[in-house]
Amino acid sequence: MDSGTSDYYFTASMDSGRTLCSLLKAIQFQELAIFCALPEGLKLTVEEGKCVQASAYIPADNFTNYHVRDDIDVMFKYCTFQISIAVLAETLNIFGSGEESSLKMYYRCEGSPLLLVLQPQSFNNIMTDCEISTQTADSVLELRDENATEVAKLVLKAPAFLGLLADIERSCDIIELNLSPDYPNVRIVTYGMQDRSCIDVPKTSEMVQGFSCENSITIKYQLPHIRLIMKALAVSTKVVLRCSSNGLLLLQLKLEKEEQRQMFSEFYIVPLLDDF
Repeated sequence: MDSGTSDYYFTASMDSGRTLCSLLKAIQFQELAIFCALPEGLKLTVEEGKCVQASAYIPADNFTNYHVRDDIDVMFKYCTFQISIAVLAETLNIFGSGEESSLKMYYRCEGSPLLLVLQPQSFNNIMTDCEISTQTADSVLELRDENATEVAKLVLKAPAFLGLLADIERSCDIIELNLSPDYPNVRIVTYGMQDRSCIDVPKTSEMVQGFSCENSITIKYQLPHIRLIMKALAVSTKVVLRCSSNGLLLLQLKLEKEEQRQMFSEFYIVPLLDDF
């Protein structure tokens, strides 16, 4: 498989695919993902309607070998296609969650399958080759507005924030974020069909690692959209929330493993239209 790799648009290898698998599962709330091999690393993106966009980033230096051909005119010189994220995650875990396996990936050209070669570290004489079908990639929404400014930033410990979200009553369907330079700084209000609850998180809380907000703001979101980050929170140590002047919420989550500290996921969540 390693011979003639110059014929491929994209090739990569890493000593263990376990962390990559965890990162993919963190954004696995849709069947299909946009797989984009950039010169600086991999980016996989999924979308929920026009309201949520989640991406997993794996910089090139997390791979033992990483190469994207730059002499072929592929969509902005990048290697982009659509793939089943569920099948990709299951394939990476083909030897079981307890087994570390080396990983090699190959993609030849538009319309060809993504080729994976996995070898468990416990067995030198076992190797599996897999082919995953690909499709032409759909366009990805551009949610960021260059004219919007950042109006608040909140840095939280991921396990604590995960616990907070887990405690919110599931019958609630709207979450309201109130951020202010004044106490209590962060107020989270949830609304259900018949009830309303409130949680205050001052910037002095052990959960909070950083807070900046010059003017008070109130923004509402669909709570099910916020809950989509829970799998990512479970494998993260830190989450950074950034609110823009147009209400767009960006959540950036740092992966738990220190040796893979540059790998992260991010979620863009659109506010309720009634507020913006």
